[in-house]
Amino acid sequence: MSQAPKRITLDEAAARRMLLAQAIETSDTQGKLLSPVEREEIDRLALQFASRQSSANPVSDANVQAFLDERARQVLGVVENRNPALASLQDRRPWTRWLAVAAFLAAALFGAATDRIANPHRVDLLSLPLLAIVGWNLAIYCALIASYVLQRRKQQQPNQERPASFMRWANSWRGWQRRAGQLRATVTAVFTRQWYGATAALQTQRWRKVLHLAAAGWAFGIGLSLFARGLVVEYRVGWESTFLNADQVHAALRVLLMPAMALFPFEPFSVQDIASLQFSNGSGAMAGARWVYIYATLLAVVVIVPRLALALYARWRERVLSRRVVLSLSDAYYQRLLGMLNPTRVQFGLLALRDEDRHALLRAMQPRKQTFSPAESAPGEWQPLMRTSTGEALWIADIPPASQPQQPPLQPLNTSPSWAGRAFGRLMKPRPAEAARPVPSPQQAAHDDSDVMLIVVQGASDLEAVQPARSEAPKPTLLLVNPPATADTGPEVAVALCRAKARTLGLHAEVLGFEQFAHSWVQAPVLLDALARCMPSHKKTAFARLSEAWLQRNQALFAESMQVIATQLLDAAREVEEARSALPYVKRLISTTDRQADALARKAAMATVVERLQRSVRQSHARLLRLHGIDDAQGMLLEQPLKEKFDVQAPINAKEAGLAGAATGAASGASIDLVTGGLTLGAAAALGALIGGGAAYAGAAWKNRATPAGTTLVQLSDEMLQAMLAAALLRYLAIADLERSATVANAESGETAVLWESRVVAAVEARKDSLARFWAEARTQPGPGQTAQALGDELQKIMRVVLDGLFSASQSHGAL
Repeated sequence: MSQAPKRITLDEAAARRMLLAQAIETSDTQGKLLSPVEREEIDRLALQFASRQSSANPVSDANVQAFLDERARQVLGVVENRNPALASLQDRRPWTRWLAVAAFLAAALFGAATDRIANPHRVDLLSLPLLAIVGWNLAIYCALIASYVLQRRKQQQPNQERPASFMRWANSWRGWQRRAGQLRATVTAVFTRQWYGATAALQTQRWRKVLHLAAAGWAFGIGLSLFARGLVVEYRVGWESTFLNADQVHAALRVLLMPAMALFPFEPFSVQDIASLQFSNGSGAMAGARWVYIYATLLAVVVIVPRLALALYARWRERVLSRRVVLSLSDAYYQRLLGMLNPTRVQFGLLALRDEDRHALLRAMQPRKQTFSPAESAPGEWQPLMRTSTGEALWIADIPPASQPQQPPLQPLNTSPSWAGRAFGRLMKPRPAEAARPVPSPQQAAHDDSDVMLIVVQGASDLEAVQPARSEAPKPTLLLVNPPATADTGPEVAVALCRAKARTLGLHAEVLGFEQFAHSWVQAPVLLDALARCMPSHKKTAFARLSEAWLQRNQALFAESMQVIATQLLDAAREVEEARSALPYVKRLISTTDRQADALARKAAMATVVERLQRSVRQSHARLLRLHGIDDAQGMLLEQPLKEKFDVQAPINAKEAGLAGAATGAASGASIDLVTGGLTLGAAAALGALIGGGAAYAGAAWKNRATPAGTTLVQLSDEMLQAMLAAALLRYLAIADLERSATVANAESGETAVLWESRVVAAVEARKDSLARFWAEARTQPGPGQTAQALGDELQKIMRVVLDGLFSASQSHGAL
């Protein structure tokens, strides 16, 4: 398998696109700019684009660059439709291209405005501002030379070209990023920090270009101002000093003006000329043009020309670096993308002495769909266990145990019975090493190609049987202990004994009991962590991505299952049926015959609701079975009878209820409960026993507002919906257990069922108040709407409490 590059070199525009796409995807954790579906589609299109490239190596630098650039374009194309300002960060700001020219012009104006080296009417040969300008530029040149020398000495460390102070400034964006609450501000901060961190050398050259042009513009402005003012002002040239005499000033000026005097044919000056220019001896020389030319030339030679040359060099370096931006691909973001181009194959060798142990492990690792069947595949044949959307895959091969590795028989040499044949055979007889070339068996080849060996045993006594099979070429090993139900010792003791036995036999392996990972998907991290510890170092990164996909698959299945239950319960809450009875309430209280007729009407309405409810439950049950890959024959064994409790909302005239209150109230509530066909159909005390005219009048008025005038409605009460929820969650537990069990025995065993029921009922009861709001919303809405999604999230919280309570004990032990 080809090795993916650790860094790529690309132009500035492509680097900006990639880093901006990285900032968007890593910051947008809630999918506001890019939904998960859009990201998967972008991955698919980018992979298609990469597959059309001519490179034979999928992870070559050119192919990786093309793939990442195309994917970044796709990301920014989607984001541009939602946030154009954010997508515009991929382009360099136009004003930055004119910054250098603007800096030169601004500095020139500043220099022209501050050119008063001394008195405006005279040129001071010992002007401190002029000396400072020359001295500062000479110091800058020395610093640049020293920096160049030091950089040449550090060429052995080419990646250490980011100035520490510059990186501290770039990292200061993190604090601003934390303070910014908006997604756009966060993405901008992350992108800016990453961009300036990746292009520190390029940004340094750009700032150098601007500073060099500014320095040249300042000196140019000063010189231009000297000439411009000289048109209307007569300069007097001279000098004055308290401590220096003419000889010392002459020596200083010779050194200061040496570049100008050496390069241009100016008339040299003597000590007498300098002495005659002292202001204390007169008012200086009137002929100042000569000295203006000398000083302007000095500025040009020492400042303007070198600075322009340095600016041109910085511009050249800027162009070179803008075409050679180096991006490190060591970040987890790029490692995931590279995994798409170069999918990793992680291989497990499975060695089990018994078929039931082999099947138990496969059900724990691949519960939904058994694409790998040891009975249908040949020994040593690799079968896919799991694939990710990026192409990475887990493979497994069944390696039957053997007492000793089998060696194929040697092929004897063909010899001729004649003397010529025997002589020729002796001449052409191969060397002993070439005479026998054993071809490894498929089982041995699968063992050699395995990244991790999975050995399943029932107890310490099985270790001696599997030991010879791995003695030839030891592999990282995970020992999985599946003690039988009839074992005398508990699972923890069996694991401890196997660990001790493995040490005695010199078997270096992680030891893990089935109790810790095989009973529920919430235990998957225990198995994945143990596998990660056994994984070879060069496969750890790929396996981490596979583990993440494994957990995401489990969570997605769990969320979809809870959504199925939530939708079915909301439909049940909206179930309502009209009882065809319009008898006055007082008549129903007085006449037994009329009361029985009314009860029969309500019973018919209840039966209609029950029929629709049972059909809805069967549909949701079938969908859960399909989600978990269980056939209908096994799934039907989990069906349990339901007990329904109903709310009857009867049309009661308020005046009639008030008149009949105290006399017949106690009998009214008792006559509504019916038991038919094994289903308890009863009023949930909505009418209750009337306790007087005032109470009856208030209850009847509330009922009249809740139901249409003149009708009796039958629908499920909150208590019944809560009971149905508990039954649905128990059904989910049974289905989830069935996909990991050979039979339905576990789902219906006495102690297990009692434990499940107690946990589920307690968890549902704890959320009773919040669930009541969902039932109320469902009765007022025509369809699921957003309530279904919210209820699904609520059910996930309830079920996670149940699952964590049932399986946290086994997870807490960890790998031994």
